[in-house]
Amino acid sequence: MIAAAALVVASVSLTELHLVLFHSVDGHEVAINPAQVTTMYAAKDDEQNKLFVDSVRCVIGLTDGKFVTVVENCNVVKRLLEENTK
Repeated sequence: MIAAAALVVASVSLTELHLVLFHSVDGHEVAINPAQVTTMYAAKDDEQNKLFVDSVRCVIGLTDGKFVTVVENCNVVKRLLEENTK
């Protein structure tokens, strides 16, 4: 009975999870939970990217301390994250 209750709680929790898809520099999809995003750092158009390859346009910081680099511009990332938190 306890296992069945845990399964119901788990399935309810999963239905509320919204992931936003972005793309890494090698073209792979990266799924981000908007609730886990803490910071975003945009690449500067007028400077060479010193930390990452030039195709990285946005670095997304997560609550677990990890960073995800994506090719989408930070303005696009912000818009998509906001649209999926409503």
